[in-house]
Amino acid sequence: MNIFRKLFRSSAKDNSGRQEQAKRENIIRIQENTGKLWKFIDETLLFYNQKNCPCAFPRFRQIVSIDCVDTGSSFYASETEGFISIGKKYFTTAKPDSGPEAQNELWTCKKCGSIYAYGWADFSIHVNRAFLKIQELKVTDIGAEPTLPIPLFFLASSAINFPGKIS
Repeated sequence: MNIFRKLFRSSAKDNSGRQEQAKRENIIRIQENTGKLWKFIDETLLFYNQKNCPCAFPRFRQIVSIDCVDTGSSFYASETEGFISIGKKYFTTAKPDSGPEAQNELWTCKKCGSIYAYGWADFSIHVNRAFLKIQELKVTDIGAEPTLPIPLFFLASSAINFPGKIS
């Protein structure tokens, strides 16, 4: 019986070590891919700003307005977070008196004057969620129409269910 215990314990330890290494490699790969994605988002926002402003591109408005509360799920979309975080420099911000989120702001485009409601909340230790929802559009669309399903590169969730259209 001793020999079986030694064999199985050794095998379990080896397997555990391989699983931990795979987890570390996966985390590194996610970090590298997210870095590439955010660089691409920065380049995209520069392009939008050269052509007009981000507001003139319906797909920008589609991505930044993704709000997991609207879907009844809890998830993190790196594109949404990236476009909001990197794009903040194209907007001025003001704090309203109150709002339903942990953090609320009104964002105004520096070029066209379009106004967005910004909201941020942390749902858990793993999921933060931010959104920009258009309140007043003051520019003519020049970009392509939104597509469904929404093309997302990095989405983290325990359960994602996009019911039809995400506005």
